[in-house]
Amino acid sequence: MGGNGYAAWLPLLMFAGIMAWRFRSLERARPLRLPLLWIAPVIVAAAVGLALYGIPPSLLGWMALGAGFAIGGGIGMQRSRLMRLHVEGQGDGARVMMRQSPLALILLLGVFGARRLILPGGMTMGAAHPAANALIMTDAMLGLVLGMVVVSRLVLWQRARAIVAGHLMSD
Repeated sequence: MGGNGYAAWLPLLMFAGIMAWRFRSLERARPLRLPLLWIAPVIVAAAVGLALYGIPPSLLGWMALGAGFAIGGGIGMQRSRLMRLHVEGQGDGARVMMRQSPLALILLLGVFGARRLILPGGMTMGAAHPAANALIMTDAMLGLVLGMVVVSRLVLWQRARAIVAGHLMSD
């Protein structure tokens, strides 16, 4: 196999750096901008749509995409339930604040670790050609990411609306 052995470690190092940065600011609350929660799902859906348009999936690929979406949706739902939301301020100055949960980040680390264990180097699932396996796994991963982002943002939006409604009723 050609190529540089360091290239395989680059995504892992990038992920580790991002996670270290995220763990650094765990306890800091930041505003949850409800009107902007739709942006990330639209960007991810557009990227996934372009990828699927470029290389349309086979029937097995569509099934893998759907399974990935379902699994990713479950992960996204759980991750959003682990986020800590509260309202700061009163009246018009009130806003929903969010703090990242250590468990939510550990969940992401677990998903990444499980992916590395399931797919350590090669993708051999019994299909006719290794490229077919790679395409099917790519479709599954596209579905996983799309499900995580869409369902996570939807659950955050629902939770924040409920908190705001409860806050307004208590005033």
